Amino acid sequence: MRARGVRRLLLGAALLVTTACMSTGAGKPIPLNPVRFLLVNDVYVADTMADGTGGLARVATVRTRLADQGPILFVLAGDVLSPSLLSKYYNGHQMVEAFNAARLDLATFGNHEFELPLDTLEARIAESDFRWISTNCGRADGTPIAKVLPWDTLRVSGHKVGLFGLTLIGAYRKAYRCTDPDSAAHLAIDTLVAQGADLVVAITHQTIEADRNLLSREPRLDLILGGHEHERHDSVVSGRHVVKADANSRTAQFVTLWGGKGDWREAVGLVKMDNRLPDDTIVAAVVERWEDSLRARLGPERSLGNTSVPIDARD
Repeated sequence: MRARGVRRLLLGAALLVTTACMSTGAGKPIPLNPVRFLLVNDVYVADTMADGTGGLARVATVRTRLADQGPILFVLAGDVLSPSLLSKYYNGHQMVEAFNAARLDLATFGNHEFELPLDTLEARIAESDFRWISTNCGRADGTPIAKVLPWDTLRVSGHKVGLFGLTLIGAYRKAYRCTDPDSAAHLAIDTLVAQGADLVVAITHQTIEADRNLLSREPRLDLILGGHEHERHDSVVSGRHVVKADANSRTAQFVTLWGGKGDWREAVGLVKMDNRLPDDTIVAAVVERWEDSLRARLGPERSLGNTSVPIDARD
């Protein structure tokens, strides 16, 4: 099977993951122990969008189908607790509960997380069944935010995977301080490599230019799972990918890596979340319960006025 055929097969695995032994165009077998990631980012609402796309319950279905075929790490690259209409009243509690139900594994901070007071953010982190990682952001006094790791290692399919998280610097509340992402990344990579990581992955919330520059400067960094820009990206630097999905779970990025340290190969597939995917019933019930709460709070829909021209709005 030629390399292009291998890539197509791996991309199609987003819903039905291949289990057969495959080979590259050079005839080298692809091991049966790949490392796989499912990424979403900038998820402000868990329900489907007005156009019928998105929905965390559909993402959870994809995650379950992938998990049925082997280990999968479900990752969120920031912006989840704020802002939204529900978060105005519940400070992101509804999003933590929904992602708990969807079995999220790892998350890093987006810039909007730092709109919450520190005690509120720490309460959301304490409620999370998933791990929060931030290498460059913490309390203003330089101490870590409670229960947030600077980096972590996990054993996946026999490989030691090192992960760290970065968030762009911004004008945040005085309770927070974010240091230079590039310096923090270099320290994290040094540490993870020293700890014997076979694969080093960054979960970032910054611009695509910053992500590409980071890959260019750090040859030991194998993959960036990113967010912040709301639109899908798949950019390659020296064979290593930066991927981002569309906001509000309209899409997810599915990344498969195989090989080993110094010889990782990567395939990326975009998974569209539409009505062809059924809802995960557990996640759907959580989402509906919070939507019911909002409807009860706001009362029935009512007309506030009319416009003679279309209103240009993203969501």
